[in-house]
Amino acid sequence: MKIVLTALLMASSICLGDIAELPPPPRQPPIPPLVPNPDLKVQPYRIPTFSGKPNDFKKFAPAMLPAMKVDSDMLFNAVVNCFPERVPWGLQVDMVGGARMSEGNAITTFDNSGLAKYYVGVVAKLPLYSSEELNKQRQSELTRRESIAGNVKTFLSALASQRRAKRQIGLYTSLEARSQERVALGLADTTEQIGFLEKVIEAQSQLDDSEAALDGSRLALSGQCRDEMVEVLNNHILSLISE
Repeated sequence: MKIVLTALLMASSICLGDIAELPPPPRQPPIPPLVPNPDLKVQPYRIPTFSGKPNDFKKFAPAMLPAMKVDSDMLFNAVVNCFPERVPWGLQVDMVGGARMSEGNAITTFDNSGLAKYYVGVVAKLPLYSSEELNKQRQSELTRRESIAGNVKTFLSALASQRRAKRQIGLYTSLEARSQERVALGLADTTEQIGFLEKVIEAQSQLDDSEAALDGSRLALSGQCRDEMVEVLNNHILSLISE
């Protein structure tokens, strides 16, 4: 046992002696300090606004003006009354043709002129009373009035949506510009500005949809008028939109 311990002590002393004789590691050169390049100008990234134009968020968006009350009854009656005029008596003109049919010496035909074997005539018909025809006219008028009422409803709804979307765009654009400055100063995270950017985009989409609905209802209403009244009604509807 003593022999083994003696051998271990001698081996460890030899190893320590070898480590002590190793040369020291070479010294690394010092890292030079970073010197900014005056020719290299790196601008910090700024998230652009939806409009892409500079906006002073300190200037308040103009208040929404009170909407002019649209007389829906007047607009409905105007479209109804400008519909092409109807024939008051329902006069119908037809062209009929026929042929003479002879059996022996007898001639069976409604034409007693005896001018030709074949004939063509123009017949005017004036119905005195037809419940079926009157029912068709009432049903057609009801359908037309329901269509007009639906278009007036779409017009009024789109007009209100347009005003509301314009106001939202003004408010969110101001908040978006304010958030852009806060992000640039490090006072807010970029998610704040992105959130307002998405709201501006949503309000702009609502404005586009409302203006498309306004144009569609305007064309549908003025398109039901007779030719000489189309421009009059169309200009009146445009005046309501521009208020």
